Amino acid sequence: MVMKDAGKRSAKREETRRRLTRAAQRLFAEQGFERTTVNEIAAAAGLSRRTFFHYFEAKEDVVLSRFDDIERALLDAIRTAPPVMPILEVAERAVLAALDQLDEEEAQSIERLKRDTPALRVRDRGKYERLEHAIAGALAERVGADAVDLRTRLDAMLLTGVLRVGHEGFSGAAASGEPFQAYLRQVVATLDAGLRPAPLQEGHDATA
Repeated sequence: MVMKDAGKRSAKREETRRRLTRAAQRLFAEQGFERTTVNEIAAAAGLSRRTFFHYFEAKEDVVLSRFDDIERALLDAIRTAPPVMPILEVAERAVLAALDQLDEEEAQSIERLKRDTPALRVRDRGKYERLEHAIAGALAERVGADAVDLRTRLDAMLLTGVLRVGHEGFSGAAASGEPFQAYLRQVVATLDAGLRPAPLQEGHDATA
């Protein structure tokens, strides 16, 4: 009974959070980020200003809250990836799972807001820096390594980069009609090619 009640409370909190997020996104699209107030967001969601601050510290956090859903999906995909899977395959799998949380319209809206709002760009950079540490922890958990191990830290940086480039190209790929899976495979293949030694040109002596 206790677990059932806890589940109901969690579902209610998530629905309230979604109401605030949807209301904010609609207002941001209609009148711009800077001109939208916390009071307006709360009112549009049918909630109080006090309730808003139970869920978000500032209106910037409403925009980037979807990043929390992306992060959960990403870390779950990393932890459940087979330990023998190469890191670039882990990256592709995890980023696909993460960005499956967004649809094209929402992704385009978030990207426009970040592009046009300096405060959001600063928050966004901070999110990626924090996420890199979380990814290192998930990678370490997956293979039984240490999160501060040099290889783990480098793999975390690589995976964060794939996510960032993938996220930034998500709406563009959709707008051009290119399936996101194909776009992400191109990102991973380009990175893989860059990590491999360049082939020797004909007539070139490697020992010279």
